[in-house]
Amino acid sequence: MDPSLSSSPLRLSATPAGPGATLTTPKPTLVAAAGPGRQPTTTTTCLRAISPSPSPPTPVESFGFDALKETFSVDVAAADARPLDVPLAAPFTIASSRLVAVSNVAVRVELRSGAVGWGEAPVLPSVTAEDQPAALDAAGRACAALEDASAAPLGALLQDVASVLPGHAFASARAGVEMALIDAVANSIRIPLWRLFGGASDSVTTDITIPIVTPNEAAQLAAKYRGQGFQTLKLKVGKNLNSDIEVLKAIRLVHPDCSFILDANEGYTANQAIEVLDRLNEMGVTPVLFEQPVHRDDWDGLRDVSSVAMEKYKVAVAADESCRSLLDAQKIIQGNLAHVINIKLAKLGILGALEIIDAARKANISLMIGGMVETRIAMGFAGHLAAGLGCFSFVDLDTPLLLSEDPVYGGYEAFGPLYKFTNARGHGGFLHLDNDASK
Repeated sequence: MDPSLSSSPLRLSATPAGPGATLTTPKPTLVAAAGPGRQPTTTTTCLRAISPSPSPPTPVESFGFDALKETFSVDVAAADARPLDVPLAAPFTIASSRLVAVSNVAVRVELRSGAVGWGEAPVLPSVTAEDQPAALDAAGRACAALEDASAAPLGALLQDVASVLPGHAFASARAGVEMALIDAVANSIRIPLWRLFGGASDSVTTDITIPIVTPNEAAQLAAKYRGQGFQTLKLKVGKNLNSDIEVLKAIRLVHPDCSFILDANEGYTANQAIEVLDRLNEMGVTPVLFEQPVHRDDWDGLRDVSSVAMEKYKVAVAADESCRSLLDAQKIIQGNLAHVINIKLAKLGILGALEIIDAARKANISLMIGGMVETRIAMGFAGHLAAGLGCFSFVDLDTPLLLSEDPVYGGYEAFGPLYKFTNARGHGGFLHLDNDASK
């Protein structure tokens, strides 16, 4: 039986759960385990897709998610949220935070039909409003509401989740519950998520991130990623301008033909961000994208950097932390504040992300899809959505590659920067549970 349809694809005390088992046992921490199937000015101009992302094809509505929300009746048998803790292979430092492990929340939803769906609420307090305990509590409340709900159309249950977990304050937990519910429905009707979201493609090509490290460490990482086929490197900057330049020089020596995305995570002032572009130009380096150069609330600074970057160097600027709601997206669009909007499901929830994607496409604003530090559960869902819609010029879905362990079974297949969605239904990924942590 396909584990995504099993009534309970869990391992408790190293013993597979039997048919009909539910998540009513003591709540352990999810841990990684080895097993089969695992994988390691012209500001409104629509930018062309860049290497390595191919030019997005016109989406094909093979299955309509909007129609499904109105027509598919969902009856939830069980829903649960648990901690999801996975160490990183190395510390991950950005301008606003430093991580040594993933401390997220996993969500499992089981329908009366036996179909199971999995979601993940990523936690990064510098971006998300929740820490892990808050996200766990919030997701648990939404899961309880789903268990108490009568059978209803998918759209109505998603609105119920939004009512329990409203706004940016609960966006990450809401995203995790929405993922699990939608995944369960896709498993129930036996189609992969990329077809549910439009069917444009069954694959995406991602960049790879180099965190804030020494020039020598950055060069080693760049050389490794070059060997693995990554052509676009996303470089975390914003803590020290001079150090950032030295890191860029070191990377260029070992990977001279790569494309660069700079991500300052709010770390620069507007003047510093423009100085970085000036100094890179002197080196003969032009980034393909400059992500969140200034503080999220520095709207004037974002506009100034976007204007200079495009007019002087033809560099696109992306709003990430500045876009936490549809109102933020509308402000960016109407004020010509950035050329690209970075969609992260943990900032917006699934339905909120789809609203902003629609608004950006109507305004000819280019789109990027990214994530927090996540496992292949959340990253797989985001990848399916991006592939199905086919409208993202920039794809940044690499963080599972930075984990020291992979707790996810099944899911997408990774071939260097290429993710192939070959699973038959849902996003294809699921987790086993180990009971040792609860003892």
